Amino acid sequence: MTIEAMRPEHLGEVKALLDTCFGSGAWSADSICAQLENPVSRCTVALKNGAVVGFLAFEQIAEEGSIVELAVHPSCRRQGIARRLIERAITFSDGLHTVFLEVRAGNLAAISLYEGLGFERIGVRKGYYDHPREDALIMKKQTERSWKYEDTGY
Repeated sequence: MTIEAMRPEHLGEVKALLDTCFGSGAWSADSICAQLENPVSRCTVALKNGAVVGFLAFEQIAEEGSIVELAVHPSCRRQGIARRLIERAITFSDGLHTVFLEVRAGNLAAISLYEGLGFERIGVRKGYYDHPREDALIMKKQTERSWKYEDTGY
């Protein structure tokens, strides 16, 4: 498995992955393209045998980062892919001090992963998610990164 910066040719596979994980109404191809073109965003894919099996959209403004979206194909979960995507985003961030994310309150596997990575629960957004309606936990991680790691992948 490899992890690399998303390129436009990954768009179809990323859209299919997000449809599989979250339903066809969650992300449009246009919204994925907008995220890819957003100057404060980095989109990363995990490839297994050349196929997209994971996706992370990460935004950073000044010292704060946010995990906008994280998806791993159901057949590839519990293999460390999500962890590697998150760790890469944090490692390759310049001057990052804090990372935020939101997760379904009932997604215990994801919550366990995030807590294992040092994220702490800091709040709840009532009724944030649809299909089904569910609260979101807001989580935060303080990082010790304050230097730039040069990477040609971004």
